[in-house]
Amino acid sequence: MNYINIIGNVGSIKESVIKEIEGIFDMAFESGDLIPQELVQKLTFFTSKINREIAVYINRKGTVMDISIGDSSTVSLPEVDGRRSKMRLSGIRCIHTHPNGTGQLSSVDISSLINLRLDAMIALGVKDGEFVEAYVSIPSRGETGEFDSADIYGPYQPDDPELGHIFKLIIDRDKNNKIAFYDNDIEAERVILVGLETLSGRMIGGKSEAERSLDELEELANTSGAVVIGKILQKKPIKDAAFYIGKGKAEEIGLICQAEGADTLIFDVELSGAQVRNIEDVTGVKVVDRTTLILDIFAQRARSKEGKLQVELAQLKYMLPRLTGLGGQLSRLGGGIGTRGPGEKKLEVDRRHIRRRINFLESELSQVSIRRNRTREARKRNTIPTVALVGYTNAGKSTLMNKLCNSDVFAEDKLFATLDPTTRKLELTNDKTALLVDTVGFIRKLPHDLVDAFKSTLEEVVYSDLLLHVVDVSNEEAQEQIAVVMSILEDLEALQKPMIMVLNKIDMLNGTHNICIPDRDCNIFEVSAVTGQGIPKLISGISELLSANETNVEFTIPYNEGWILPYLYENGRVSEAEYKEDGIKVKAVIKDVKIDKIRKYLD
Repeated sequence: MNYINIIGNVGSIKESVIKEIEGIFDMAFESGDLIPQELVQKLTFFTSKINREIAVYINRKGTVMDISIGDSSTVSLPEVDGRRSKMRLSGIRCIHTHPNGTGQLSSVDISSLINLRLDAMIALGVKDGEFVEAYVSIPSRGETGEFDSADIYGPYQPDDPELGHIFKLIIDRDKNNKIAFYDNDIEAERVILVGLETLSGRMIGGKSEAERSLDELEELANTSGAVVIGKILQKKPIKDAAFYIGKGKAEEIGLICQAEGADTLIFDVELSGAQVRNIEDVTGVKVVDRTTLILDIFAQRARSKEGKLQVELAQLKYMLPRLTGLGGQLSRLGGGIGTRGPGEKKLEVDRRHIRRRINFLESELSQVSIRRNRTREARKRNTIPTVALVGYTNAGKSTLMNKLCNSDVFAEDKLFATLDPTTRKLELTNDKTALLVDTVGFIRKLPHDLVDAFKSTLEEVVYSDLLLHVVDVSNEEAQEQIAVVMSILEDLEALQKPMIMVLNKIDMLNGTHNICIPDRDCNIFEVSAVTGQGIPKLISGISELLSANETNVEFTIPYNEGWILPYLYENGRVSEAEYKEDGIKVKAVIKDVKIDKIRKYLD
């Protein structure tokens, strides 16, 4: 039997009983109810029925995240989806049963609480079909500022008013430790970058394509907070299937790691799980690839709920086919409630947990997409055009938005400074306004899973009325970066959109640029988002292009031609729709290529 919702040792349990237990997923609890009475009743009943421990994981909103089943020593612990910072709690509490009748917490319980940074570990003593007592343990901060010890309270009954005070204590302790991991005084990872130059590699401006890609990998590593202590470029006719760079080179790099005190090797390519395992075995240090590094940066920088969901989805999709090869990177944090014994194998637990989480995230993001569609429809009804900023990462899109809109969008001279879409009002020269949307920057070798995960964000590009393609004209690789962006826009089926090519950072040029614009119909503006040079001309160009190829119409739609009004909303912008006796009087702007279908009604 394969159950998608229950993890752990479910062998010999009737399918009907499992289905009943799965019903706990449908339960919703008050966010501040630490030990819900209804849940205690359910867990008491089922624990007595199957004579095994049951563990339920609940977030602060009262949503059930996971359910595990075992016996007194074999409950499988799922991967807890907590916050990234070691100074914050996961936001998840575990409520589990002890069929032996005691609610006393074991050393394994406390270890799981600390290592997984759970909000609380709660044990329910159950005996002879009756609830006996409950004990609660919550993390406490040690001298290092981390949650490395625990306080134990109890015994309690579920209706004890003191439980509410404990829940507030958890929240207070978490808030008092709101320090981001990467802002801490923790020693940064020392990394060595590894690339491969093959016979098929190209030369660009006196540098090989592999060398330039390795330079960009260094920028990515610096952005992640790592310290790059060395770069190694292996020249090899073809890549090695088992070790990518060859076993001999891997052994040589292992010695370099020992001599230089390197913690991590970062490869400028997407490695298979087997390759990661092989290289780790030979070198003795952690190995990550370019995709993992990019995903890690995204995880650090995502701020909105949507952005966090998208990043997590990309990480899980990337992780799933590589479970067998990731070795020690997937080892569980400190064991858990009875991870010993004949319970379900950890690998299968991981797979099932990840698949279930992927389904949940995809469902959540589909709802985000629905909400975005509603917002777009509202924009159309309000006759507000949308302009999307696109470009290579660190091209200056956010700085340009600030200059165009007099806003204060976060901008930093780092790769992927902006992940979450930001929208600001842009005042045009014809007394009209537009919405300017800043999107995530593109990069060569952008992981496909990441592009797929960010579809709801990148929809802003697809559905915009105009694209501003921002290019860092001072970058010697600007031409190649333009090609990368155009390729991704083609994948998004957005190349047919009207486009303005914005050559940014002209203040950093010593002379003239030699940028060759792709063979397509687009306007070109040279600007400096820092000094403001060229900005007024750019705003005028945006205004003219948004107004071009459109016609203002004012007419009455007969009531028997009800299709016309939706057609106007879809292919133009309706500013007024008034219902009269003889029909619907409308004022609208419609694209010239769409006007023929309604032309006979305009006379």
